[in-house]
Amino acid sequence: MSIFIRIWFFFGLIILLGLWFMSDTFNQQVKPNVRQVVEDTLAENANIIAMLVSEDVHENKVSTAQFDEKIQKALNRKLNANIWQHNKKEINQQIYITDAKGIVIYDSQGIATGQDYSRWNDVYLTLQGKYGVRSTRSYEGDSNSSTMFIAAPIYYQAAPNQQQKLIGVVSIGKPNSSVQPYIQRAEDQLLRQAAWITLLSLFLASLVAYWLKHSIDRVRKYAQALAPVNQTPYFRSAKELNQVAQAVENMREKLEDRAYVEHYVNTLTHELKSPLTAIQASAELLKEDLPLNDQQQFASHIHGQSQRLKTLIDRMLLLTRLEKSKHQIEIQSFNLSQLIQHVLDQHASQIHAKKIQCLLDIETDCTIQADRFWLQQTIANLLDNALDFSAESAKILIQLHRQSHQQIQLQIFNEGEWIPEYALTQLFDTYFSLPRPITQQRSSGIGLSIVKQVIEQHHGQITIQNIQANHISSIQPHQQGVLVTILLP
Repeated sequence: MSIFIRIWFFFGLIILLGLWFMSDTFNQQVKPNVRQVVEDTLAENANIIAMLVSEDVHENKVSTAQFDEKIQKALNRKLNANIWQHNKKEINQQIYITDAKGIVIYDSQGIATGQDYSRWNDVYLTLQGKYGVRSTRSYEGDSNSSTMFIAAPIYYQAAPNQQQKLIGVVSIGKPNSSVQPYIQRAEDQLLRQAAWITLLSLFLASLVAYWLKHSIDRVRKYAQALAPVNQTPYFRSAKELNQVAQAVENMREKLEDRAYVEHYVNTLTHELKSPLTAIQASAELLKEDLPLNDQQQFASHIHGQSQRLKTLIDRMLLLTRLEKSKHQIEIQSFNLSQLIQHVLDQHASQIHAKKIQCLLDIETDCTIQADRFWLQQTIANLLDNALDFSAESAKILIQLHRQSHQQIQLQIFNEGEWIPEYALTQLFDTYFSLPRPITQQRSSGIGLSIVKQVIEQHHGQITIQNIQANHISSIQPHQQGVLVTILLP
């Protein structure tokens, strides 16, 4: 299938989905809203009429011919109102009045007088001191045959200093069919506009698809015949296509890096979304007039997410640097025990904040031939993880010893929850991460990947295992936890 057909097809699909959404919105929102406006008007009218007829109800005049004549004249009054291009000529309402027991004492249609309406929702709820409304269909299967009734209480006050007394209910009904012309007109206008929009959109989509197909064909032919002497195609009104053509030309020199760069950018973009979203949300809330404590909380949240962003970017840069410089580590001689102490000094504030008991069992003079920078990053990442997964006042043990076969063994143990079995085999996978016990936040999943690559470039080994309580003799007693073991030549 050509790109021309695909663009036209998907553009048409989007239009159809848009039309369906418009139709659904019309049915779910517009129609009910129109009826809600009608309900609002009826509620006002009912309360006005309740005030006007209170005296008549109290004096039992609503059953008289004079009262009925007055109401019928009002309901049969001729109109000449042009409302939204619909000529309204008559009043489409009916009225009935009940006494305080729900018995109909007046009906403008003359068919319900004397009947008990106390169980109809409009009358029943109003007599209970609530808002009374009901909708009743004349024909069960026809929604347009329903009539909406809105009721209002009728109160009578004999004297200014006396309490009002509920003496009845007046209910005004309006058929939904009287509102249907307005709904139908809106629906017809929507359909006509949708038809024009559809035709115009499909025409424009055809033009764009044809132009894009033609332009892409030019770029494709250029790429197929790419050589230093070829002239890069230029498009007068397509900046993006010009950029694509230029990128194709530059691809000859940078082809081996393309896949890595794409992966790096996509990953970084994905990882940045979460903290950026959190920062944006907090910033939006800070625009509001909030209490000082809330402002400080959101500001602290922004600062924390900013630090998370910085850490993520730093680690992504480290990972890139490591992956792009394999087998190029700078070997030098240095004291590994001093390096461990330096890393601990950098994490002193975190250790103090969580009241961590940091125990050391290291050789004071343990010289090693390795890359000092990358080993420092390795130990820092492992210590970060140990602190993140340790509870407050937990124990962390760092052991450093030279083995008999000239291997150096570095172990870091932290008290905390065990790593799930399924995760033990994925810990060193790039971007895999477990939620922190306290915050339930996940890290970038880059730290252990860096650690793994550094150790492998030094021809060493690294293992992570769950340890039962009191298993390590040098820190008895201790809780269960996780032990990281590194062997370096």
